Amino acid sequence: MKTLPYLLTYSRLVMAAVYIFISLYQPLQQAHLVVGILVAAIVTDIFDGVIARRLKMATTHLRQLDSKVDTVFWLSLLYLLIVMKSEFVREHAIALFILVASEVFIQLLGYFKFNTSLALHTHAAKVWAVLLTVTVAQIFLGTYAIFWFRITFLWGLLVQLEITWIVLKLKVLRADIASVFELNTSASKSDVIND
Repeated sequence: MKTLPYLLTYSRLVMAAVYIFISLYQPLQQAHLVVGILVAAIVTDIFDGVIARRLKMATTHLRQLDSKVDTVFWLSLLYLLIVMKSEFVREHAIALFILVASEVFIQLLGYFKFNTSLALHTHAAKVWAVLLTVTVAQIFLGTYAIFWFRITFLWGLLVQLEITWIVLKLKVLRADIASVFELNTSASKSDVIND
């Protein structure tokens, strides 16, 4: 059981590799397959944290690993989206660029300030992951893709602003900060991230 959270986390790296393979092999470029993998990834993303907390092994390393793997997974899905839904991507290229650039900025800010990766896992960011899942599913399967994309884009900007604010306010990097409203710069020892 102790390895299960790690197995669930690393499974998303496997799914990211599958997305890259699908992008290179056209017969596999089926919308239902892509969305099925996405749903499986979200389930593993939810349960790796839940199980880790139940087993009292939600370590800093695991939380940071989770964030890094999530980044790789979403980037691989973005690449697959470019390959399979290039027209949609072209139409929304500026918005997509803004979201990716803001994510890169935040990661660089975290490394610059704390010399390590972020693992904040705010509630707003978790909602954004759900919105991203619904939006991507709609792009591949549904008819409300533009509606969901606009909501997800605006929410994503709010998430990035909140995380930027948190990073700028923190004196010592902490993990799992629910929101900027609960921000307390006097972090407890167990919350502090050490390399």
